[in-house]
Amino acid sequence: MGKLREVNELRWRSRGPRLPDTVLDAVTLKIQAALPPTYREYLAQMDGGRLANATFTCEGRTWTMEGIYPVAEATDRGAKLQKAGKLPEGIIPIAFLPDQNAAERKGPPVVFMDVADTGKVFIRTSPRARWGEEDHVFVIAKSFGAFLDGLGHPGGELKPQRKKKAAKKTAKKKAAKKKTAKKKTAKKKTAKKKTAKKKTAKKKTAKKTAKKKTAKKKAKKKTAKKAKKKTAKKAKKKTAKKKAKKKTAKKKAKKKTTRRR
Repeated sequence: MGKLREVNELRWRSRGPRLPDTVLDAVTLKIQAALPPTYREYLAQMDGGRLANATFTCEGRTWTMEGIYPVAEATDRGAKLQKAGKLPEGIIPIAFLPDQNAAERKGPPVVFMDVADTGKVFIRTSPRARWGEEDHVFVIAKSFGAFLDGLGHPGGELKPQRKKKAAKKTAKKKAAKKKTAKKKTAKKKTAKKKTAKKKTAKKKTAKKTAKKKTAKKKAKKKTAKKAKKKTAKKAKKKTAKKKAKKKTAKKKAKKKTTRRR
């Protein structure tokens, strides 16, 4: 079992009092389990407190801890969450984030500890995540002392200690997400190509129809010109025939008049 780091190495804005063994024994009776050794050692030095810029990194994300709960508040919060079915038995919140709206308030709990069994420290990366969702709730330290070792200015890295099955599941999920993303992009590309082809096809058909219309108009004009020419020729022929008839009629009339004389 590792030793607890010197608590004074961390920067504290406020600190809780030291808890005597009588109080710690009462806590063990309350939770019906022995407190993890490094956590009990920490409570013997100070009962929670507000931190100053204490951070740690996990999976590339930096977490800023606002403070550590006093043990009474941690056990009370844990009991309420357990009654609501949001936490399993033996798990209590130990550290919380800063409140974004009010500095004096405590933000949501983000770090939890199994005080009844293993003493392992968990992180819940999403406040809406259920306990058991291994993508968002997983072990980051084997003990409270190891968790404190990760805190600093800046802090160290706390690596997730997921089970192999959970790691495989997360890897599979990531691979599935990548595949779905690739399929979506491929579908979008094919859809774009199809729409582009349809547009080009529509343009081509529109050009063809426009050419056909112009050709029809030209053909109509030609036929109209031919028809006009024909009608003009017929009219000329008719007028020529009329003139010829008139001439013949005049000639006949002249002959008749000459014969009578």
